Amino acid sequence: PGQEAGADGQEGHEDDVPEEFMDPITCDLMADPVSLPDSGVVVDRATIARHLTMHTTDPFSRVVLDLKDCRPLPELAARIATWRAAHPLQ
Repeated sequence: PGQEAGADGQEGHEDDVPEEFMDPITCDLMADPVSLPDSGVVVDRATIARHLTMHTTDPFSRVVLDLKDCRPLPELAARIATWRAAHPLQ
């Protein structure tokens, strides 16, 4: 109840996902969040790894970036995993 169909005709549940759990590049729920060292933006490791196959810089600050310099965020990953377990259809 109260769910509106999205542009693709599917019922939208994205609004239920806490924004801090969403990758700002893909708008998908993150699984392995990392903090980018220069911009401080949090993205999913897979997203930034894919970005770095085509570019050598932080997508937000344009400073040269190496994947090994991204800081893992295990506490956020644990909160996402807990949320995901409580919302299996997301």
